[in-house]
Amino acid sequence: MAAAQIDGVSALRNLPLFQDAPAPLLRRLLSSARTLSLARGDILFKAGEPAEGMYALVKGQIKVFARADNGQEKVIEVVTAPACVGESLLCTEGRGQLRAVEHVSHAAALSLLADVSGRLNSLVRDIEAVTLQTAAQRVVGYLLRAQTCPAASCTVSLPASKGTIASLLSVTPEHFSRILHDLQARGLISVQRREIVIPDVQRLAACA
Repeated sequence: MAAAQIDGVSALRNLPLFQDAPAPLLRRLLSSARTLSLARGDILFKAGEPAEGMYALVKGQIKVFARADNGQEKVIEVVTAPACVGESLLCTEGRGQLRAVEHVSHAAALSLLADVSGRLNSLVRDIEAVTLQTAAQRVVGYLLRAQTCPAASCTVSLPASKGTIASLLSVTPEHFSRILHDLQARGLISVQRREIVIPDVQRLAACA
């Protein structure tokens, strides 16, 4: 496993995947870990490359994207720390490493598979949204899912640039801006750079 700025067992404990993992497993993972520090725009790994392990993201963000031959990008996921990246490769290409994890902790292996399953289900929902929903419905749905806690009103902080979020939702940046402008004109949201204020969550949900 490779990791960015890992300072010990406590750093791994902050990752949802390893919150309940036994200390011997964490120490075993750390014994083969190395630290990576990436600058903005650096590539962590590319599709088709051999799986070297799983990446533990303890600070910053990782953008998962596909790039066409013409250079156009489609954002698939924006992963924000603390989180794991590349665990799906561990389950497919890195089966030997997965068996090593299971040997030390069966519960940790099941947690890993549950995490991968959750991401797969999320991708399926994204495909369904692109197929069955309008662009405005996808934007509203994203804002509602981004709520950190249930409340009558809330403020959503976009985790990435509006261009990145637009690509994630399969709309152009211009269309994304028009949708936000329309929602703001209707009094459903208030836009302050990356802060989206939702004065009435139920009213916004009703227009989805």
